[in-house]
Amino acid sequence: MNKLGAEVSPYLLQHKNNPVHWEPWGPEALERAKKEDKPILVSIGYAACHWCHVMEHESFENEEVAAIMNEHFVNIKVDREERPDVDMVYMEALHQMGLNGGWPLNVFLLPDQKPFYGGTYFKKANWIQLLHSIHNAFLNNREDLAKSADGFAESLSEKASFFAHSDLAETAAVIPAALTKIKSALDPVFGGINKAPKFPLPSLIQFLYSVPSSLSVELGLPILQKTWMEKMAQGGIYDAVGGGFSRYSVDSEWFCPHFEKMLYDNAQLLSAYTKAYKRERNPLYQEVIFDTISFLKRELLSPHGLYYSSLDADSEGQEGLFYTWSHAELAGLNNEELLKTYSISKNGNWEDGRNILFKSSPVLNAHFEKEMEVLRAARLTRIRPGTDTKEVLVWNAQLVAAFVEVYQVFGRKEDLQSAFDLLQAIETHLNKDNLWLHQAQYSREPIGAFLDDVAALVLAYIQVYLLTSDIVYKEKADKILQMICDDFAHPELALYQYRSKKADYLIAEKVEVMDSVMPSSNSMLCEAFLWMGILKNKADYTLQGRAMLSQIIERAMAHPAYFANWLRIYSEWMEHPKAMLKYAGNVDGLVGFDWCIDKEQLVFVPSDEIEAYLLCVGDYCFAPVATLQEVDKQLSELI
Repeated sequence: MNKLGAEVSPYLLQHKNNPVHWEPWGPEALERAKKEDKPILVSIGYAACHWCHVMEHESFENEEVAAIMNEHFVNIKVDREERPDVDMVYMEALHQMGLNGGWPLNVFLLPDQKPFYGGTYFKKANWIQLLHSIHNAFLNNREDLAKSADGFAESLSEKASFFAHSDLAETAAVIPAALTKIKSALDPVFGGINKAPKFPLPSLIQFLYSVPSSLSVELGLPILQKTWMEKMAQGGIYDAVGGGFSRYSVDSEWFCPHFEKMLYDNAQLLSAYTKAYKRERNPLYQEVIFDTISFLKRELLSPHGLYYSSLDADSEGQEGLFYTWSHAELAGLNNEELLKTYSISKNGNWEDGRNILFKSSPVLNAHFEKEMEVLRAARLTRIRPGTDTKEVLVWNAQLVAAFVEVYQVFGRKEDLQSAFDLLQAIETHLNKDNLWLHQAQYSREPIGAFLDDVAALVLAYIQVYLLTSDIVYKEKADKILQMICDDFAHPELALYQYRSKKADYLIAEKVEVMDSVMPSSNSMLCEAFLWMGILKNKADYTLQGRAMLSQIIERAMAHPAYFANWLRIYSEWMEHPKAMLKYAGNVDGLVGFDWCIDKEQLVFVPSDEIEAYLLCVGDYCFAPVATLQEVDKQLSELI
């Protein structure tokens, strides 16, 4: 019997009518596997996943396949965005098996949840063959499977020996060497990492834009940064008609996107393009920022005031149908310049005679505003891709911080109001009885927040506090940080476990440290500790942030592209610290003052613990002073 009909996850509900007897992850299914002594198939995906849809259609909707699965396995469907902790454990298990990861993720477990084999997408015939092989191995080679599963389970445990300790006081300059490594991996023609598929990688972009301009110029980075940001905005990965970015490009030129649109990408890219705009003042970036915000509010804003997770890649059973155009549709606009600018072909520049809008130059889409309005109206007549209506804490918290950042640069009051409204919605719908939730709705028991959820929320509160000087936000951030220290601390490491100690049983507790399409939960938490050490004047917080960096910096130096958020934090707080001016009173006079240094190198920090001004750089603080002129004199000593 398929038991997914009572779920709230759009991904699980997509499978509720499969003939496979799917069950949600939970004690009922796990206990049944033990009772009936059957292997468990855990199949993990997400609502916007194209290849998940393909495998469902080919195999999970097929009666023959379902009969084999139902007879021999306990079949569990998991939404990776609802239970990222489960996905994290079994994706790591797949890697330990020497296999490439991806979704759908299909992993076979013994009844005790230990994994012994897995893979991603399988064609129907291969899937049937694998199911029979696994069943036979479970019956006839149980002892060998158990030894293999024990080994994989043991390899999943995080040990202190995995994390080298570096003395930050004795660490030589890290950032120039890291940037040199990253530069060698960048595509000089189209930007981004020089390979396909190509992901936006906002953490890496933000790291590149965080280093001092002088170092960036010395290493020849500005042209690579500009190329990356412009080519992405010109590419098919960016929706010229509706705004917003797709998850990745299948090629190395940003031409053909995998058409799913994720909240987490777009929230982070708002921050990335805002940082780029501050440095380059490129009007193309401004258009991207404003149009992406319009997309988010139009397509992903829920009635709760939170933002939904994603839009599907597919509509009407076809990938990209909603976003692509026939030549006749575009030629009907009677604008030859548009056809040339967006690389439109009579036979289509993509599949099935369809065209992806792909700009040959960094012209603004607003240049064709009349035509864009016609295309937007045409889209309203099309069947929309499905929306994943999960409202997830971490991605909404990141969007709060992005709205604040956009407001600080462009001064639009609606962006500030969006930040306040979203933060209020988070507090209303993602907190139950003083328990922070991973998502607003759930099927049975509430899913408690994971480390990335609460770390991102602390950072959001910090950004709002720095903007408003309202002590309430600082105290809320501190309360959550204290909870993290109690509930997520690792018994041996300065780093923190991904799950609360109060969470249900899994075979391993993971420590997430790598920055990929999202900054790692521990890197976000590290920055939160460093900020709160300053804001609360707590040495313990500062020391904790530094201890976390000390356990990561060696890995970051070896693989900088995968630790970009850690390196940005190390650069901004250790190697190239900005001057921080604690002030009491109003910030307006500080912003307008004619400082002797570049204002980009000066951070204003509201404080209720001083009477006037206190200037600090790294670990050193000057004597408190009463006037801005005295602060400026102190700053002149740094030049």
